[in-house]
Amino acid sequence: MFRPAIPITGGVLILAILSALAAVFDGDTMALSLLGPIGLVALAQLAMLLRRTLSAWLLLVAALSFLGITLLSYLLPEYWVSLAQWDRASAWLFGGIPLDAWRPALSVTLCLMALAINVAIRSRAVYGGPLLAGIALLLLLMQLIASLIGSDYVVPYAAAPREQLLLWGLLAGQVLAALPGWRAGALIIQRTLWLALALAAMVMLFWYQQKQLTEEQLRAQVQTTGQQLADRLTREIDEHLSAMQRFANFWTLFDRPPSQAEWGHQAAPFHRDFRYFLNIAFIDPDSRVRRIYPHSDINRQALGVRLFDAQPQGRAALSQALIEQRTGRTGVIELLQGVPGIIHYLPIPLDERQTLGAVAMVVSLPLLADTLFQQTDTRQFALSLYAGQGERELLSHWPEAALGPWQYAARLDVAGQPLELRIQPSRASLVQQLPRHPAVSLVIGLTLAYLLYLMRHAYASLARQHRAAHAANAELRREIRTRTQLQKEVEWLASHDELTRLPNRRLFLDTLKANAEQLPLSVMICDIDHFKRINDHHGHLVGDRFLNQLGKIGHEIIESHGGLFARYGGEEFVACLPGTPAEQAMMAAEQIRLGLQAANLLHHDGKPLTISIGVVTQVAGAVELASLMQAADDALYRAKAEGRNRVILAHSDHGILSDS
Repeated sequence: MFRPAIPITGGVLILAILSALAAVFDGDTMALSLLGPIGLVALAQLAMLLRRTLSAWLLLVAALSFLGITLLSYLLPEYWVSLAQWDRASAWLFGGIPLDAWRPALSVTLCLMALAINVAIRSRAVYGGPLLAGIALLLLLMQLIASLIGSDYVVPYAAAPREQLLLWGLLAGQVLAALPGWRAGALIIQRTLWLALALAAMVMLFWYQQKQLTEEQLRAQVQTTGQQLADRLTREIDEHLSAMQRFANFWTLFDRPPSQAEWGHQAAPFHRDFRYFLNIAFIDPDSRVRRIYPHSDINRQALGVRLFDAQPQGRAALSQALIEQRTGRTGVIELLQGVPGIIHYLPIPLDERQTLGAVAMVVSLPLLADTLFQQTDTRQFALSLYAGQGERELLSHWPEAALGPWQYAARLDVAGQPLELRIQPSRASLVQQLPRHPAVSLVIGLTLAYLLYLMRHAYASLARQHRAAHAANAELRREIRTRTQLQKEVEWLASHDELTRLPNRRLFLDTLKANAEQLPLSVMICDIDHFKRINDHHGHLVGDRFLNQLGKIGHEIIESHGGLFARYGGEEFVACLPGTPAEQAMMAAEQIRLGLQAANLLHHDGKPLTISIGVVTQVAGAVELASLMQAADDALYRAKAEGRNRVILAHSDHGILSDS
């Protein structure tokens, strides 16, 4: 399997190098930060396939060091190591580049770590190789799904399609290289992999749910912040409208237009409290601006201007105040000072028909927005103020930091005029607020799945070894039993005749020697008469049957007399009767002769099968086996010579009976 694995891994390495060069040319820091460790892992994997172990380990240490630092940045709580500290460290290491500009997504980091560790352990099943490959596969599938459906997460968890393709290539090379070893232990892998892989999948789903929940909570927090900002501004506008009404009512006490000093004295506190008033002006019944505060250069230019002519957009609102003695408000118009704003006209009536003039409260929308922006941290938020439903941008502020994916629009009502406030937090501020427990849960869960696999694999291996040892022991016991049985058979064959199953000559002589002191000791030798004719005319099978029949007859009779009946060789049989006198031995011999005669075993000519028996009994003295056997053989010879089918008892001067 190394043959396809090597070109696949080599192709991944070449593509990673080319992509890294393109990322350098494009200034894509994020892609470069991921292509670097991918290239290191691919090179280490290729070195491991080519048996360059030391080089592979050095490359893996470099890749895992980078990935380990990245993983720590996701796991360590903000109160341990803040995002600002990570950014400072990143800027020091990478020449001013903040953490968020190069840090790969958590799922990508874990996927690449799993692939790197799998290279280090050479994908061995005993060290968790199949599970690491399975975890990498699940993480890649999650990234593929995220790429297909799209997402607006603060911290994305999918690499770009190019990097995903490289990770798929690394995984394919590892699996192809490891398949032969995995097939050898397929049974154990099947028993241990699926439970651990199911746990890893559940952990990933749980992490995804936690990630969804925390980002939704953060999104709701951003919306709350924007709404609170809008509500605060709305309350302030309502307060300034009430203050303006009191200011206008004050001048109804006079029957003449105010002087500039009087006007400035009364308008100064209002302007100080509401900084977004561009000016507070007194308008005479002819719509001319007579008094204005503050008395700045830009405001003095408006003195004496007839507003009905110079500002036709506000004519209707001004007419309501001067003619109808009702409060008038313009929409968002271009002010005389060249900025967008809203003017509130409050009438100063003399009586029911005459008007002393009107108070003009000129609200500068840029100043209003600036006042609003000062109430929040503009380094962490992008703020924009729009007229109406977002048709016209009045003022905006954009921080230097990269913005997050969410924008919240809040509706404002500035004295009946609709405005829209848009707030978009920076990505760094969102990342800083994100809780770390989903990432911690994911890492701990995958670690537990890995440990579960190792434990179950070790248990399965021990169980297999136990079964193998048990089988070996059972086989050994069977072998021992077989060998014991064979030994018994060998021992039995060494002392018995295989045809008749009777003791053989050796066992007979050993028994005779063992009972030499049990006098009187009787011995008999039996020989079938004319047995050669049986073999010649009936064949050896019939001869064997006749021998077996004689063996059974002799065994039953001699055993009943407490002796041993054995085959001495050919058609000769012998018997040992310790403690048996001659009369009893002769009786046993006669029973054998008559028993064979009664067995109806016939020669080819119809004559019955007969036997000749020589018997000897020693009643005193030391037993000499050779002499005893010779005496029995002599008695047998005499039986043959005297016509066969008879029993002859031998005598001797040494306690061995002679012929009677």
